[in-house]
Amino acid sequence: MGGAQSNMSIIDPQLVNIEIANLPGERKSGLRLNYRGQIYDLVQAFATHKRERAEQQLQQLIEVDANAVKRSTTDRYLLVQEVGYYSLWKLDLKLNRSILNYQAERDREILELQQASIWLFQELWLQWQDLLGAKQLQIFAEYLVANTPQLKSEVDLDQLLILDPLATAQLAVWSELDSIAFTRQLYQLTQKKIGHQFGTKLTIDIIQAMPDSLRLVLIDILGI
Repeated sequence: MGGAQSNMSIIDPQLVNIEIANLPGERKSGLRLNYRGQIYDLVQAFATHKRERAEQQLQQLIEVDANAVKRSTTDRYLLVQEVGYYSLWKLDLKLNRSILNYQAERDREILELQQASIWLFQELWLQWQDLLGAKQLQIFAEYLVANTPQLKSEVDLDQLLILDPLATAQLAVWSELDSIAFTRQLYQLTQKKIGHQFGTKLTIDIIQAMPDSLRLVLIDILGI
């Protein structure tokens, strides 16, 4: 690959995914390439017989970036061999940062939802125990295990009861929808067993004692 060979190999088209996407801030679409989870924008296409020109252009871009930012930029550009031509792509740094930031925000929201649902469950469990007694509590436990796929047995339920909600890392087996369904199930079960008005008030009182981030999550989900 001439001078560029030491910095970047030609990528097989089967290793990338190319699609048409809306360009940010513009009323038109353009091509985007996904390679190993990173998004690239099209720079230029070269006919097959102009491979040397494509390699030279790639090397120039790499060298310019390397001089500008004083670090390796071999991941910033891709040269893809396609049928009848080569395509040159540049990493979309802004978009990739946005994607990473969005994913970090979503991970935080999912974690807070799990923490809030665990907190609510533990507090309601104590209230159920005081208000309804051990026999009714056992019925609740059996109902929750039977209607919550993530709980395989009452042992899982016991584990949930001893977790520190604020110190809990994300529970891998619980998706966002799982936590939402569990939270709503707890709320509805409380209303059904101890009365709609009192159950609603009890739930609101528990939620109001939570940190703001967790409280707002449950208010939104339960609509209270």
